[in-house]
Amino acid sequence: MKTEAPVKEELITEAALRRFTHFGFNKTTFSEIAKDLGVSQQSMYYYFPDKKSLIIKVAANVMASLIAAMQEKVNTCNNLLERLTGIVEVKEAFFEKYFMLATEGTNEKDSDELHCFVRQMQSEQQAIFISAFEKAIAEGEIRQIDAAKKAALLLNALNAMQDNYRNTHIIPDHQAIRDLFEEQKELIAIYVSGLKNYHK
Repeated sequence: MKTEAPVKEELITEAALRRFTHFGFNKTTFSEIAKDLGVSQQSMYYYFPDKKSLIIKVAANVMASLIAAMQEKVNTCNNLLERLTGIVEVKEAFFEKYFMLATEGTNEKDSDELHCFVRQMQSEQQAIFISAFEKAIAEGEIRQIDAAKKAALLLNALNAMQDNYRNTHIIPDHQAIRDLFEEQKELIAIYVSGLKNYHK
C-alpha cells in the first residue's frame, strides 16, 4: 500500500484560508480542505486536531498581517489624523479582502481558545492606537494625555460601530461596510480635533 506523503502545515492553512474567504468558516469542512489538497483528513490531524484549531491558526495569520500593516501606517504617516485614518483604511481593505471572515464569525462561541485569541488581538490593536497617540504627544501635536485611556476610548467606540453593523446586517453588504468605515473616519476626525483642544 502506498504511504501518503505528509502535507505541510503552510499548505493546509493556505487552502483553509481560500475556503474560509470564499465560503466562510461555518460552511467549510475539514473534508473539503483535504479534498482541495488531495490528501486524507488524517494527514491534516497531525497539525490541526480539529476545525477550531485550524480557524485560530488562519485567523492569527490574517491578523498578524493586519497588525503589521496598521503599525506601518503609524510609522510612516505624518500626523495623528493621518495615522488613525490610515489604520481604519487598512482595516477596510482587510474587511474587503476577507469579507466572509470579517462578517460571519464562527459557531465556536464557547471556545476558551477563541475568546483568548480575540482578547489578544484586541490588546494588540489597542497597542497600535496607543503608539499613535504617544507619537503625537512626543511630536507636540497634542498635549500630554493618558494615551492608553484615550486609545481605549476611541477603539471601544470604533468596535461598537462594527458590532452595530453585525447586529443590523444579517446579510453582508459591501456598501454598508464602506459606509461604516467612512463613519469611523468621521468620528476619528472629530476625536482628533477634540484632543487638540483638550485642556483637562
